[in-house]
Amino acid sequence: MFLKRVAMVFVAVVAVVTVTGLFPQTASASNIAVAGFAFAGDAGTAKTRFPQSYAVYERMRATPGQSFSRLLVDRSAAVKNPAFELMAPDKMMNLKASDQALMTVLVLSGETILTENFGSYYKTFVNLRGEALIFDFKSKTVVRSYPINAALFDATPVPPSEARIGRFVEELLTKEEGKGLFTQYLNRLASATLPAPGTRTIQVRKAEMAPEALALMPEALRSQPKIIESMLADSFGSVLSAKAGVPVLPSGAGHAMGTMAMRLENGDDVQLKIGEGDYLFDIKINKFAKIKTAETRVGTSYVYGAYANIHFFEPTLNTDYINTDLKNGESAVVPAGLVSTDDFAAYQDAIRGMFLKLADAFEGADPKWVTTAASAKDITKQIEATRTILKASK
Repeated sequence: MFLKRVAMVFVAVVAVVTVTGLFPQTASASNIAVAGFAFAGDAGTAKTRFPQSYAVYERMRATPGQSFSRLLVDRSAAVKNPAFELMAPDKMMNLKASDQALMTVLVLSGETILTENFGSYYKTFVNLRGEALIFDFKSKTVVRSYPINAALFDATPVPPSEARIGRFVEELLTKEEGKGLFTQYLNRLASATLPAPGTRTIQVRKAEMAPEALALMPEALRSQPKIIESMLADSFGSVLSAKAGVPVLPSGAGHAMGTMAMRLENGDDVQLKIGEGDYLFDIKINKFAKIKTAETRVGTSYVYGAYANIHFFEPTLNTDYINTDLKNGESAVVPAGLVSTDDFAAYQDAIRGMFLKLADAFEGADPKWVTTAASAKDITKQIEATRTILKASK
């Protein structure tokens, strides 16, 4: 078992302004300039923190007239949103000289790549995380943020080559169909809203994994729990954003001192401070379970379970809206004769399944799952109270 690549964002402490829940200056705005793409954090260390993504980025830039930002600007021409008009210039703008205050950018905030040996095969996990960010360039404040997340698993009889991993990363970034980060970014822009005065903000304040659950994670992640925290926060935020259309401020998980810095592809440095949201989620994965349910000549069926605590609250008045344990199980079949199995992917499915079903409950889906999965006796009332807050934050 070994680590192929693990990259984590550590954002520079350079911001000078605070994100608030009030945005009167943006309520009447109708134009947003597409700034393209940026790596989060110190530009000088982006190659180290995002090795595979940076390699794809450099290869594209080596072709005259091509870049991540140019690709995003070109594709953004197809985005239609009645709340605003995207301004896509023929040339990448110099934001320092621009009169336009509102900008949007796809910020890549995390790259995690793991390869593990399971006897007769190698399993590779690729996860890219980012933010569909709308910000005010003049005041250096976050206006809207929609977390996005893309992942894949691959199995090979030999360790994957750097070229193979690079192709996976390029696919997760740029593919037009499915769940590529570029496509997710443009989809978020198509449904994004600009906040009215008094709009409140949502944030994942804390995401963690208890020691019992962490013990079942790959060795490379067990030694770096901060990566797990970032993956959990981004996974939950991206599901909430995609399913419920809720903007989610960049999480404090993975950001040093709650600050965010990035360099746009045109060379401009942007420095933002991430304040605390008006309403906060705390997420903790307590444990996992693996239960055999059936066995045949073809294979063995298991249910992989994830057990968590979800806390949603307003910190100023210390008001709880949700505070409950949750559990979720997802089925998987292990083929007969497989000497060693990879439970990590199945546990990831159980976690994501929980987040998806919870987001569906927030949107008014059949309450059967959540009433069975939650420990709180008044979970229906908790869901209704949370739904009201989430709708008001859109």
